[in-house]
Amino acid sequence: MQDKKKNGVVALLRRIFSPKSKQPASEHQTDYQALGHASGGLEAEYQRLVEHHLRRWGVGEHCAQVEIQQIEQRKGRREVFVATIVLSAWDRNGVLRVLLGLPMLDKKVREAVSALWLADVSAFQGVLLKVTPALQEAPATTELRHLLVSLTGSRAPGGRRSGDGVPLVH
Repeated sequence: MQDKKKNGVVALLRRIFSPKSKQPASEHQTDYQALGHASGGLEAEYQRLVEHHLRRWGVGEHCAQVEIQQIEQRKGRREVFVATIVLSAWDRNGVLRVLLGLPMLDKKVREAVSALWLADVSAFQGVLLKVTPALQEAPATTELRHLLVSLTGSRAPGGRRSGDGVPLVH
């Protein structure tokens, strides 16, 4: 009787630990690829996150793209990433939303990262801005200049013209 129980237990253990056995998929999988997400690693996940916020703001792909760079990786420490928003085409509303909302975008992305698993495996250093030469052409700069003047006024504080330079603060 003892041998039958022993053989039964051994047979059960062999079935459980046999490499041929197909275990049903757990509903609590942790393998990133097995969960059905697109591949690409941490960079791709950060990119999807930042793009999601830009699209929610109505900033189209034609206007702004997202680049993710890993800026640091030390042995035994988490990888460190930054997001760069590249303004590539003049779209009045899209560009203004990015320019004026950059601090808010940075805050939103940081909050989203801290609420996700990304914070457990990496660190996020912030959102940077890059402008392509297309935005430095006359039509875009002219309209942007007019918008800035209408928002801030034509003169700097203290009655000085805005081209007089910036005072040093000590």
